[in-house]
Amino acid sequence: MSKKSKAEMNVSPADTMHCSEGWRITGYFTPIETDYMSEDKTEVDIVGVGKMSFDSEFVRTVFDEDLGYGEGWGKTRFGWYLGNYNGHWHKSDAAFDANNSPLKPNSIAVDNSVIPNDSNVTIPGLPDEYGKENFVSNDVGVTVHGKHIDVYTGEGKDAERAMYRVTFEDDNDLQEVCFQPPEAVSGKQ
Repeated sequence: MSKKSKAEMNVSPADTMHCSEGWRITGYFTPIETDYMSEDKTEVDIVGVGKMSFDSEFVRTVFDEDLGYGEGWGKTRFGWYLGNYNGHWHKSDAAFDANNSPLKPNSIAVDNSVIPNDSNVTIPGLPDEYGKENFVSNDVGVTVHGKHIDVYTGEGKDAERAMYRVTFEDDNDLQEVCFQPPEAVSGKQ
């Protein structure tokens, strides 16, 4: 029996896994205010709540334009989340991705012109369990463009340490990335 081409098998290109080399991988996490011990406080004006003070280092970690964190979320000492997006501070019961859905441990931020939203993505060169993870491209980032993926590592200091373990930005450490568009995952045609 001879092998058939994709055209002969009537398989859509969306059904295939797309793989390429040369991807820059970074990480992001949700800081928890109680992990920060600064005496310095920063007051922020929260939409619908008013002005409140938080640990300054925590606030800088959530939102620091100089570091490229133009938007972000952090868990406050009160148990709810403080987010900065669209130029304002917001209160929420969860940290959200760009689609207003709660962030999940397998979330990644991508450039949707390169990898479609809700694609399944693997990055086999990542360390530990991250190299075996099936990620979902359900977030975007203000600094994520082209062949760049930002991996969500979770909440707190352990997640911050994991963020550094999954970061590969050096030209010698660029990664292979494979993705399957959502049409292929759901069987839509």
